[in-house]
Amino acid sequence: MDPESRSERTASATDAAEQDAPEAVLVRVPADPDYLAVIRSASAHVATKFGCTLSEVADLRLAVDEACGLLLRCTVPERRAGVSGDIECRFVLDGPALRVVISRQAQNAAPPQSDEFGWTILGALVDDIIWRVEGPNVHVEIVKRRSAGE
Repeated sequence: MDPESRSERTASATDAAEQDAPEAVLVRVPADPDYLAVIRSASAHVATKFGCTLSEVADLRLAVDEACGLLLRCTVPERRAGVSGDIECRFVLDGPALRVVISRQAQNAAPPQSDEFGWTILGALVDDIIWRVEGPNVHVEIVKRRSAGE
């Protein structure tokens, strides 16, 4: 096989894989309510890129804000050297779903009660909500799916 044709095939396979890869945006801010406006603003921009209506953009902003608030209220931050006190928010545009994973390192976390007001609001605004703890990291994941036909 000719090396040039092989490199063209490899390049086209790589290009196709990159087109299939989900788009992701990462925002990291100090775990302070004063900085949550940065995450809310990013959520509006990402929701617009995702094709949300103005009403859906507002709902996602509110959902992301509430998820950040729950994370701050339900966790005790790590107090070790080398551990940042940041909140990390990752937006992933993956086909028909927009996933928002909000995380922080914590030494203690109490999952919100399913009948808690904030959790109830989240449930009304998004399609899925997941609270999970992985080692020292606590995550709140919210998922918004496109409606059929979009």
